[in-house]
Amino acid sequence: MKAHIIRDPRCALLWRFDAASTGYPALEQAARRCGVTLRTVGNDELGCLVGDLCAGKAAAGAAPLAAVPERPALIVSGLSHQTGELGRFIDLVRESGADLPLRAMVTPTSKNWTLAQLLQELNREHEAVGEGGQA
Repeated sequence: MKAHIIRDPRCALLWRFDAASTGYPALEQAARRCGVTLRTVGNDELGCLVGDLCAGKAAAGAAPLAAVPERPALIVSGLSHQTGELGRFIDLVRESGADLPLRAMVTPTSKNWTLAQLLQELNREHEAVGEGGQA
């Protein structure tokens, strides 16, 4: 019996960042070069599981009760850190000029979180790092 390796989809979820955002065309080009599908997500997807969104499943989650900050985010799935493809994609994103202050890689844990939960956690981490950097 052959083992079936299930790979996470090569996807980047974009929160509060779309085709009208500065740097989007270059980000789109970076995604094409790395074989990554871009998916803009919004309020309708906040109750959906991150793994389902990366897999392209339609929004079916209920909207969360908690508010989610508007800070733009890039959530990447399916790229390997070991092979350097994640680093290459992030370098291309940086070079694109896209203002995406929140960046994350989907983990086995976070793919089972709702988009709202992940965005709230990313914002908490961002604010904690910002506070820790101020003297």
